[in-house]
Amino acid sequence: MVFSLLSATCKTNSGNTTTNINNSEQPALHTKWPFMVGAAAPNRAFFPSSEQYDLLRHYEVLVAENEMKPDALLPDAEGGSHKWTNADMLVNYAQENDTKVRGHVLVWHNQTPAWFFAGSGKDGLATKEQLYSRMENHIKAVFEKYSSQIGWWDVCNEVVGDDGHPRTASSSKYGAIMVNSGLTGMNRYEYVLMAFRWARQYADANGGQDVKLYLNDYNIEYNGAKQSEFIKLVNWLIENNAPIDGIGLQCHIKWDWPSVSQISGAIDKLSAIKRKDGVNLMTQVTELDMSLFSSNETSYAGGPILLTLPDTMRDRRLPAQAKKYRELFDMFKQKYEEGKLDMVLVWGIADGHSWLNSHPARGRTDYPLPFDRDYEPKLVYWELVR
Repeated sequence: MVFSLLSATCKTNSGNTTTNINNSEQPALHTKWPFMVGAAAPNRAFFPSSEQYDLLRHYEVLVAENEMKPDALLPDAEGGSHKWTNADMLVNYAQENDTKVRGHVLVWHNQTPAWFFAGSGKDGLATKEQLYSRMENHIKAVFEKYSSQIGWWDVCNEVVGDDGHPRTASSSKYGAIMVNSGLTGMNRYEYVLMAFRWARQYADANGGQDVKLYLNDYNIEYNGAKQSEFIKLVNWLIENNAPIDGIGLQCHIKWDWPSVSQISGAIDKLSAIKRKDGVNLMTQVTELDMSLFSSNETSYAGGPILLTLPDTMRDRRLPAQAKKYRELFDMFKQKYEEGKLDMVLVWGIADGHSWLNSHPARGRTDYPLPFDRDYEPKLVYWELVR
């Protein structure tokens, strides 16, 4: 795809600032880096008429933004048939365009139908046995369907609470069912261990011996209680023979926090963990985006959440965002060369479709990705391909 860009600096109506770029074809983003570069894509992106379709060529790995989450695949009621149509669109596109697929996600407390957690246990929740039967059946069905067509899977997502403990009944029905069954301490993560065992069992049984299994989470990119608990969990999983291959760092970050150095340190720390066979865990950055809002602007000046950045503030931050993206990718290259990281995915195709436009409040206008609301390259893109 070719865009004609003015040779002089200009601004688009999306707040993007382009630099001195003469008419030229945009090089595919993934061709500029030695590690795999990918993106999350919504189902509509796979229609050739979509404005996002032509941007898919910039990525050699794609992950479904929503279409492989449990509520998208599981039946509408227990005993029904799995729903594959939307997920198949991504897989079919990948096969036709020599693109790899990453799977997200087999087990998550969010975006899972209510019936999956309902049953004859305490408070109307499933017993542990009912839950485990459903988990195994779902994981088995996914690998029977996709086998080795999907090279990496987030087996479990966001199982550690923000307070640095296993998620409790208030934030996860998995956590509630584990507590109801009498489990305490680290054993409250037993469902994570079982998910990894079933994922390996059914991947191998269906020709997916090379499929890699990941544990994925947010806010593990910097030191703190959550990162410490996450590392404790990973070591507990390894001690209990979980077939884990790697760790996914979501990296939903901001233009001014955390620092590249903090993220680098987290990758070093997580990739230093060894399995019992002596192999170090691999890391991947799985959901990278970079908000132009600062942390204190979530509750701006003690008042309502800031929904729109003043033009001058936005224009000042866009170059800083591009600079930080470049510093991050340079650091990722170093980690790749050290054998610690092999993939980086951005979470979305273009700014206008980012989940951050609805987080932390619906109606926010954010600018977190390499392409703007007009599907044109931002300073971020040009920094990453220079």
